[in-house]
Amino acid sequence: MAWNEILNHEPAFERFQRSIERNRLANTYLFVGPPGIGKRTFALKLAQSLLCESNINSPLMPCNQCPGCQQVVAATHPDLILVSRPAKKSIIPLEALIGDKDHRRQEGLCHAIGLKPFRGGRKIAIIDDADYLNQEGANSLLKTLEEPPPMSLLILIGTSEQRQLSTIVSRSQIVRFDPLSQSQVLEILTSKSIIENDAIPLSDLANASAGSLSTAVLLSDSDCFEFRRRLFQQLATKDPGQNDFAKTIIGFAESAGKENSLRRDRLILAADFAITFYRQWILTITRAQVDPDRVDPYLVSLTQEAFGDSSDDVNQTLDQIGRCIERCCDMQQQVRSNAGFANVVETWIRELGWISRGSKTPVA
Repeated sequence: MAWNEILNHEPAFERFQRSIERNRLANTYLFVGPPGIGKRTFALKLAQSLLCESNINSPLMPCNQCPGCQQVVAATHPDLILVSRPAKKSIIPLEALIGDKDHRRQEGLCHAIGLKPFRGGRKIAIIDDADYLNQEGANSLLKTLEEPPPMSLLILIGTSEQRQLSTIVSRSQIVRFDPLSQSQVLEILTSKSIIENDAIPLSDLANASAGSLSTAVLLSDSDCFEFRRRLFQQLATKDPGQNDFAKTIIGFAESAGKENSLRRDRLILAADFAITFYRQWILTITRAQVDPDRVDPYLVSLTQEAFGDSSDDVNQTLDQIGRCIERCCDMQQQVRSNAGFANVVETWIRELGWISRGSKTPVA
């Protein structure tokens, strides 16, 4: 993949190009932005550029042909270390960072990045899913962050700096990535043919994606697409807990499979949908001018009908919406901590109603 195929991230590319030209590349970067927008792809292309063995004098222009470039693509380069959350785990295991109990600091990312480069001239480590580093995992990186080995580069990939522990944020250069536009999502969906189910038009998936390719793929499941709309409709009533909708949310999670990890990811996705709804509510009541290529026409129409003519105090409503978004983030953290899903969901959806109606305390 060439750089021009990584859509929407020109500012990040130009930033790294300047840093390399001036020989001012930092040792640690934190990439933040919504999931499914190309942060990991960008990180791997950056690694390929830095480990390319042919275009040494052309910053960020890998040849794509040399052994170094080919090994990065195959994830077999001896100087590239890749760490991510295993599919069935709720956190990134400590062993991936500092080795198991019998080999502490003798294995894992922190050990490998400190070794002399084998062939690439530098060591590069990429931690995907950095949102899933717990306190112990983040602290295990502290020595590497404070005293980075010579010619090393560590890239952490997360959704926002607020989701990272202060030990990481304070020692990293932050690089922010914006969501894709809907036309860009549609372009990728069309050109890559990554959607097998054609029950939902690709244009509808792109409109509903919130600029995330991974969300568009998830929504190609008709049940997921329909659940998203039902959730929006419930939230628009300001009483989303009515009609036992908590059971509908739990059913949506359980339909993902028997594994807790799959159900957990579904609940986190449901909260992401809710956050998307609340952000559109803000745009509706503030009458903000937004690029039509970055909003969901269905959601715009729904919030206009529900809130477009409201006489409520805008500032007070904005405060309520902000609290709803915070509550969604809290719910995601509870789910990641493996709290009881049923209680978490029922409390979450009920409290969203209280907050959005302006209630300061639970009502009977």
